Amino acid sequence: MSRPTKEKKGVLVCGAYGLGNSGDEAILEAVLSQIRETDSSVPITVISRDPRRTAELHKVRSVWSFNVFGLIRAFRRSGLFLSGGGSLIQDVTSRRSLLYYLWTIRQAKRSGCSVVMYGCGIGPVNYPSDRRLAARIINKYVDAITLREDGSLEELKSMGVTGPEIFLAADPALTLTPAPAESIDSTLLKAGTDPSGNYVCFALRPWPGFSERAADIAAAADELYFTDGLTPVFLSIDRIKDGAAAAEVTRRMKAPYRLLDGSYEAGTVIGIMSRMRAVVSMRLHALIFAAGHGVPLIGVVYDPKVSAFLRYIGREYYTELENASCARLLELVRGCIAENSGSTQRLAVEKLRDMEKVNRDVLKKYMS
Repeated sequence: MSRPTKEKKGVLVCGAYGLGNSGDEAILEAVLSQIRETDSSVPITVISRDPRRTAELHKVRSVWSFNVFGLIRAFRRSGLFLSGGGSLIQDVTSRRSLLYYLWTIRQAKRSGCSVVMYGCGIGPVNYPSDRRLAARIINKYVDAITLREDGSLEELKSMGVTGPEIFLAADPALTLTPAPAESIDSTLLKAGTDPSGNYVCFALRPWPGFSERAADIAAAADELYFTDGLTPVFLSIDRIKDGAAAAEVTRRMKAPYRLLDGSYEAGTVIGIMSRMRAVVSMRLHALIFAAGHGVPLIGVVYDPKVSAFLRYIGREYYTELENASCARLLELVRGCIAENSGSTQRLAVEKLRDMEKVNRDVLKKYMS
């Protein structure tokens, strides 16, 4: 009588998943695709705030982020722990969030996993005690780190992280493709939006200081409609939070506008972005989704990761949130459209896609 074969060690993926954010879900979709390309039979578990939806959507096991006993079981049955992508090592959103992700890294390593921080952005980590703790945990428990831009590399150096292998790569979401054109047409039509119209997209989010700039953003959107013939489209990347920011702007507007605030999959959002004449965004992944299609990009910087990405692809059209006056926004949008450097931007993004392959090389190494 043959003995039963022991179950294959799986991959455990941890990130800001199950929170209704299209950018984070796009990262997860890309990461899962890369795992399956490497080994189509490996068991995958995702740590999620909405494990039922994550399991149904991505055909994986899923465990609730705060189910301690479930997490410990998941650590023990996994051979590789992927922390990321996204900006998990930061204390701007919440110091508790940083402590949680550092705990998962330590627990995974202590449970026998290889630990890779995957397609990550690092920082800002502002509190000195947080910087020391993060550096100590990463140096002791992380095997390798792949980063999505060079600003994160400088932040790790500044924190004193020297223990893991560190690789400069790119955001995994850059590998995703748009949904078919007819699907995008259908989504736009359902939202009362002509698929062939001339649009400027605003991807906004609530943030301290945003309310003080809402009137300026509204005035710029009005001017772009009445003078430049661009209908404003307000697209929610985070379907739970971003609608409030859009509402704060649109109630001040005189021009007609369109709201796209549904729970869209990544391919749909990428396809929508490709139809825009320009994208004005606080959301990093709105810029990432649009970048590969030569759409002029204007960043409104609430977090250094936004300007870091734009600099990484050689784009300088951005302003800090506190400086986002109507005049400044109009200058950026018009200047970016007039430059008409979509081909240059696409070449920069193609280079990033080549760099993104570093993520997969590291993944293959640690999965084997």
